[in-house]
Amino acid sequence: MDQGNESELEKINKSEIENGDAKSQVNAQQPFRRQAFVSMAAFMLSFSAGATSGISAIIIPQLQHEDRHKYNREMISWVAAISSLALLFGNIISGYLMERFGRRRSQLLLSLTYISGWMIIGFAGNIYLMLMGRFITGFCQGWLGPLGPVFVGEISSPIYRGLFLAGLSLSIAFGVFMSHLFGTFLHWSHASFLCGLFPLIGGIIIFYAPESPSWLASKNRVEECKESFYWYRGYSPVMQNELDKMLVEHEKKKEVKPKLETLKENIKKPEFWKPLCIMIVFFIVTQLSGINVVCAYTTDIMEVLIGNNKNTYAAMLATDILRVIALISACLILRRLGRRPLAIFSGVLTTLSLITLASYLYLVDKRVIRHISPFISLGLMAIYIVVSNLGISPLPWNMVGEVFASETKGLGSGISVMMTSMAFFGTVKTAPAMFHSIGHHGTYMFYGLSTLMGTIFLYFFLPETKGKTLLQIAEHFRSNDKKKKWDLNDTNCA
Repeated sequence: MDQGNESELEKINKSEIENGDAKSQVNAQQPFRRQAFVSMAAFMLSFSAGATSGISAIIIPQLQHEDRHKYNREMISWVAAISSLALLFGNIISGYLMERFGRRRSQLLLSLTYISGWMIIGFAGNIYLMLMGRFITGFCQGWLGPLGPVFVGEISSPIYRGLFLAGLSLSIAFGVFMSHLFGTFLHWSHASFLCGLFPLIGGIIIFYAPESPSWLASKNRVEECKESFYWYRGYSPVMQNELDKMLVEHEKKKEVKPKLETLKENIKKPEFWKPLCIMIVFFIVTQLSGINVVCAYTTDIMEVLIGNNKNTYAAMLATDILRVIALISACLILRRLGRRPLAIFSGVLTTLSLITLASYLYLVDKRVIRHISPFISLGLMAIYIVVSNLGISPLPWNMVGEVFASETKGLGSGISVMMTSMAFFGTVKTAPAMFHSIGHHGTYMFYGLSTLMGTIFLYFFLPETKGKTLLQIAEHFRSNDKKKKWDLNDTNCA
């Protein structure tokens, strides 16, 4: 399929060049390369988002070992959690900014804000300035949450869209790894300056990129829309057909009812509130599985699992590499398996790994096992990292753009992402207190039981969306026939 698409584009570009059209000659490169290059801007911003989550694992132990400062557990928890608190505010403003100013200008503004946040952290002479910088970078992380996938989805061809969207999740994992790598060898201030390079590179790329064709069409800037669309997608008949449909669709939206009246009608429909409930639970289960707690407090966790503070940074980097490998594997597996089987598989194994790890640490704590074995404890943690990132971690972000109907996609995905931001803050903020009060074994047991209950919910209510059109998915939620099953071999499926 890729070869046929490429050969068709080559013929079209060759014909344009032969006709002597200078503009066509400039755009004669394959659309994939242009889409990949501009998507790299979103990837760089996602690198910064991952670094925002991961840098606390570097800052906290270095702050605790500085003789001139003594910080209590409450203050230390805010260093990790304040960025996740700011996520909510970023989520709220993201939709308005991308609709008001466009995807391109919104990302340019985001890049500048992100750079300022990293600079404040790097130059911070006290913890309060550091908290300000952490709040700004967390705000940007929430701002990017809806903006990145929307922009990448709008500029990419259907055949490449899944690949580029998966690249966003991978970029976050790479960002976590890079922040940990910088902090392993450098002071946290220098690591922060290096993390600021990610949004800088992203901003430079997006500065030279055209605006999203879909946004231009929504603003009735038709000629600019066509120019941008051809730059990103090329001139093939298939792409021309998609452009025509997009322009017709945006023309129809001018004649619909007032937005508030339409919104009131849509939120009462089962194809809105049913997937909303499912996605909220799915996102909360993801956070209660402890995935982001491990990112935020990796060094402290590794010190407990190893039994001393030696080799904690090496263990941290090893878990980061495992996380990246697991996410790459998830992208490959999703092309063969559906969302539902992978979610259940990941949920069950994540539960078992957490409960087993908690039981082992409990036996060590009660001196039933005299000495902790790093081979066993780190092995169980490695299993947890792999199985959680195969499904529980990336799937809700993949499905949130599929389960909602077109007219409620923005509202439904926005509410879902805001709920996960709140859960993110809650889990990261309470983790130090839980480690202190009920121990690491009690904390992991709580996360394991929470994942178990969430997996049971997903088993009964999570639908399969692989290979289904948006219309089929909406019809599934409208139907009251619980016994109705989708035929995975439906020839009408896209």
